[in-house]
Amino acid sequence: MRLPLRAATLCLALATVALLAVPSVDATQARRIWRAPLGGVAGTATLVAYTTGTGTMTITAQGLRPSTTYGVMIYRGTCAKPIAVVKLPGVRSDASGGATGSLPLTAVQQPIVWHASWTGNIAARIASGSDAHCGVLKYAVATRIAVPAMGIDLPVVLQKGSAFPYCNVAMYMPEYYQPGEGGATFIYAHARTGMFLPLLNASLVNNGAKMIGMKVLAWTSDDHLYTYQVVKVLRHVYNVPAALAATTSQEVWLQTSEGPYGTYNKLFVVARRIAGTTVSYAAAHPAPHPQVCSLY
Repeated sequence: MRLPLRAATLCLALATVALLAVPSVDATQARRIWRAPLGGVAGTATLVAYTTGTGTMTITAQGLRPSTTYGVMIYRGTCAKPIAVVKLPGVRSDASGGATGSLPLTAVQQPIVWHASWTGNIAARIASGSDAHCGVLKYAVATRIAVPAMGIDLPVVLQKGSAFPYCNVAMYMPEYYQPGEGGATFIYAHARTGMFLPLLNASLVNNGAKMIGMKVLAWTSDDHLYTYQVVKVLRHVYNVPAALAATTSQEVWLQTSEGPYGTYNKLFVVARRIAGTTVSYAAAHPAPHPQVCSLY
């Protein structure tokens, strides 16, 4: 069987590249946006990570204690027993209990938040004594990938931990961008029937030339569909391409292995965004049925 790299090994390599190749662009360009409703009040927390490595947390709320300062943190764990990822300056409510604040995250704090988001949920918390209001920070992620000309159409999931990659689904690397964000999305699947095997088979003929110009479709959890066009086929890749982390173009990189089992040579098919639109919830949320793969 032709199989991709074990997820843990590849994640480590990709994380290293991501850290070394963050592009230097205008500070107003968002790398990712998380949002969370704050429980118990009419309020929201919006976290923006910029491509410069800094960030901003914006808090808006009504129904707080009047004229009170609330501490702000990004945390893991529970609202009652939070484990701080980073602590931020507080926001102060006015005489009517309303508060608005835009709190900066430094170039030290934002990478800590970014890394924490790879392996589990992060949340926002504002609190004054026992009066605490929390919400899980969420962002749009890839939920479905298709290459219609090749009969590929798979749900996309995040595989946690270092288990052997699933069958019957594609998976995304959280270290990278998601469709609609300003960089490359990394999606991988086994070179097996019903998965990415058609990509591998096509790459064997004239170095995959017939794939150039094909459409790649990616759906996201916020009910968007992004259309890409294949611009490059990379065969016999043994190291993570630096361009994967360095690009500021909206791209999707599809990866599968070339085999045989036990080897590390990979195939990448690179597609660049050409369109985007909204779609129905049903279209963007196919039911995934991941299955633990056999090794052979």
